[in-house]
This record gives sequence, structure tokens and C-alpha cells, in this order.
Amino acid sequence: MPKKIITISRQYGSGGREVGERIAHLLEYAYYDKELIRRIAQLGEVDIDFVRVGGEGLMGKMSNLLINRGSESKDEDSLPLSDRLFLTQTRCIKQIADEGPCVIIGHNANYILQDRESVLNVFIHAEWGARVQRVMERNDLSEQEAIARIKKIERNRSSFYEQYTGLRWGKAENYDLCCSSSYFGIEKLAEIIVQIIQVD
Repeated sequence: MPKKIITISRQYGSGGREVGERIAHLLEYAYYDKELIRRIAQLGEVDIDFVRVGGEGLMGKMSNLLINRGSESKDEDSLPLSDRLFLTQTRCIKQIADEGPCVIIGHNANYILQDRESVLNVFIHAEWGARVQRVMERNDLSEQEAIARIKKIERNRSSFYEQYTGLRWGKAENYDLCCSSSYFGIEKLAEIIVQIIQVD
């Protein structure tokens, strides 16, 4: 079955967002990054800034088994905010996947859509120096500030992922394809993934 949904998980500073955007452009697929954050906030009736940082620092106590409970859960309102955010995020991503071909950046989409055959789950990594340089340039930071930012965001991202999926973030077997943006470059990597989609 052709892969109509591509999820992009990535190391911070690897350029994964740019790769995903390029893929969406080449395939003429819908692209969900900032728009996904907006939709989650709207669906959950929460502040967009809460959604933006929620997946990278807020922790609750919910078991990953609650992923399929849905909005009918009677005691959902009593859950910690981060747990409610994850449930809302899950519903939103499933809705988006039902709407048609798309590229989804982050937000545990590879786990949330794991039972769908039409999904290609990609993890993008890069050499440490390249990541530091990209974060420095993108955020106008010193080298030490960029390093601290990368470590903090990845620590929080990893904790959130592992808390809600029971899996290890960035581990190869949790994805269909793991690629280095340092080796291929942003443009070439996007083209390679598109070729994989088209061949499939």
C-alpha cells in the first residue's frame, strides 16, 4: 500500500523540520508542524504556548495504555494537564491522518499512528557539530547556549516520548527509516524519501 502519511521524528538541530517541509512540497502533501500545534490547542481549548512546550517538559502520570481511551473517558478532566494534552494530541493526529496525505512533524505521531499501514515513520539525525551550528545560526545563540538548548530540549523530548509510549526515543526499531541529514544534506535526503514513497 502506498505510504500516504509520513511522520518525521528528529534530533533537535538535525534539520528534520526542513526535510519534512521539503517532502510535503515535492509530494504536494499537507504539512503539519505549527498548524498541528494550532489545531491541538483549538481542539483541547488550551493556550497555544502550552501546547508548544507541553511535549518538551511537562510530565504527567498517565500510562501509555490510555492512548485509546478517547474523549469519552469520564475522568479525563481529573488527569494532569500534560496527560490531557497527550490525549488531545492523539485525537488531533488521528483526525489529520484521516483527512488525507500529509507530513507530520514530531508529537509522537509515529507511535500514535503505529497501527496504520499507510504510514512511513522517519527518524532524522545529524552529526553533533552540524546540529550545534544550525541551532546557533537559527536562534542567534553562542556555542555554549546552543549546546545547553539542545541538551535540554532533547532530554525533555525523550522523557515525554518514553513516558507516553513506553518506548525509547530515537531507537532505530521504532521507525521505518533512520537517516543522517549530515550525510545526505536536507535537499537530497528529502528527495530520497520521496523516491522511497513513490516506489512503494
